[in-house]
Amino acid sequence: MKKISSGSVLSKAYFVSYLQLVMRSRGYDLGQATTYTLHTFFQGDLCAYGQQTYENYLSAVDELRGESY
Repeated sequence: MKKISSGSVLSKAYFVSYLQLVMRSRGYDLGQATTYTLHTFFQGDLCAYGQQTYENYLSAVDELRGESY
């Protein structure tokens, strides 16, 4: 069950915060956090919330790759 409207676009900042929360709370590295997010948040459908939301997610992952996670 999706709890976020598929009509709303989630920002890069949202995903940076989300991924950081997943990494801290679960003790995951970035790779594990992205796998977790793809399975639990996107539920295997990368465009479930629209193309722009997915692109913002990818931008967030790229930003975090530039940091020491």
